[in-house]
Amino acid sequence: MRYMIREVYNCKRGKVPAVLEDLKTIIEVMKRQGVTKHGVYVDIAEHMDTVLHQYEVDSLDQYFSWERGIYAGPAPETRQLIDRYNDNTLAGRREIYEVVF
Repeated sequence: MRYMIREVYNCKRGKVPAVLEDLKTIIEVMKRQGVTKHGVYVDIAEHMDTVLHQYEVDSLDQYFSWERGIYAGPAPETRQLIDRYNDNTLAGRREIYEVVF
């Protein structure tokens, strides 16, 4: 079974470029973990300053174990990345869907 995970971030005004730069780093790390299918989108209507990151995983257990590992005692460079992301965003949400075809 595959799952599509969509993360939607509402950025502070003018901070989309900074979030996109950090997202490039995050995607590279995820690719090394085997998550290779990514899509990144920005708004052109409705809510301004929104970034959407979408990707697929084979196992939710594996995904959440990997995610928990990032936040449990992160390396200094990872902590800086998390802090920048938090400083440049106002809110976010995660949606998880089962891929049916």
